[in-house]
Amino acid sequence: MAALPALMQTPPDNTHFTRLTGETPETLLQIVADVNVLFRQRTGRNQTLSPRNRILLFMLWLRSYPSYHMLSVIFDVSVSTIKDEMHACIPIFEETYSRLIHWPSLDEWQDLQGGWGKLPFAVGAIDGTSTEIYRPITEPQEQYYSGHRQYHCIHTQVVTSNEGRICYVECGFLGHQNDAQKYMLMRNIGQQLPFPDELFLLGDKIYQNRHPVLTAYTRQQIIRKPRNMQRKCRKLNRLITHYRVKVEHAIGELKKYKVMGTLWKHPRQRLTSVVTICAAFICRRKYLFT
Repeated sequence: MAALPALMQTPPDNTHFTRLTGETPETLLQIVADVNVLFRQRTGRNQTLSPRNRILLFMLWLRSYPSYHMLSVIFDVSVSTIKDEMHACIPIFEETYSRLIHWPSLDEWQDLQGGWGKLPFAVGAIDGTSTEIYRPITEPQEQYYSGHRQYHCIHTQVVTSNEGRICYVECGFLGHQNDAQKYMLMRNIGQQLPFPDELFLLGDKIYQNRHPVLTAYTRQQIIRKPRNMQRKCRKLNRLITHYRVKVEHAIGELKKYKVMGTLWKHPRQRLTSVVTICAAFICRRKYLFT
């Protein structure tokens, strides 16, 4: 069994450890307790790495995204062992923590009303983000190419409440699709995802301005309005921009996991699970520290 890496032998100041893994030594031990039963059931007891080290390995990979070869040096195991551990960790972590991302009930949405004082009927926000991928070889590469971002990517849609909690995340949209097209492919908000008729989610101008998404006025729309209405429209736009910072901050937290924020180097079908895991850990921190 490999010796415990130096990362776990941290001094009282755990800033370095947290920057590399996104966790403190104490919260990492809680993760070990959360997933250890499933690991034993599915992979057995006789493993190369100890329970602590395999969890440390996975969290280090999510947050800092070193190569498998670098991880094999850090943990003193073969590259094939690292691959096996990743293959085992992803479904177990997704099964354990995905429940932390949940769409609020109608009553829970109603309780959020008034959280944004100047827009009392806005209870959340929606936005998209992208993860760069290698240019596809066996598939039509233009389907994955974003002309706006100028690289091949997979898109993710994120919905947060006005408290900043991630309540929905969906990954897997093709790079050529914009936010409005991705929104149309999402599960139907209001039917499959219950949402009150009188409340709204704030979105940027690329979304269609129809329930449940409220967007800012475009420049052309403002110009066509009477002068006294133009001031009101611009004020509404400023409020929407101000309150939408919540979802932008949540996406910023997701991007701190470099597995999402840098070039994805692994099979694309795994990315959806990894994005869900990263979002779940953000929700977990909010539950722990609020």
